[in-house]
Amino acid sequence: MAKIIKRESLVPDMRYGPKNLRAAYGIDRHTVGSQKMTMQYSVIPPGARNQRHYHVACDAGMYILQGRLRLLFGPSHEPQEAVAEVGDFVFIPQGEIHGLENLSAVERAELIACYGGAGSKEEAQVIFMEPSWD
Repeated sequence: MAKIIKRESLVPDMRYGPKNLRAAYGIDRHTVGSQKMTMQYSVIPPGARNQRHYHVACDAGMYILQGRLRLLFGPSHEPQEAVAEVGDFVFIPQGEIHGLENLSAVERAELIACYGGAGSKEEAQVIFMEPSWD
């Protein structure tokens, strides 16, 4: 059955990365019973960044709602950088190392991320390449 999930009802997943990054899953196996899709709403505070990581079992996509993000792609010995802004879509193939940083020192960034083919973050099999920092 179709469902509407209100943003204010989302519960942030504190296992996502540094505690100042908020990721909340609106669509996944746990919230609506989805078997093949995960969508999250993320808030990245000014200047914050996440740990570089990759997804073993799925592609990932993002849509930037607010802010400017510096994106890092590829292994540490040859990273590539790009900037994504409001209205941009970002595609990250399965297994590609990536991370992001909010370029603003004063405004938060917001995005919607999607894991295609994975019904939950656990099924996406996220592997972090850096230790956690808080």
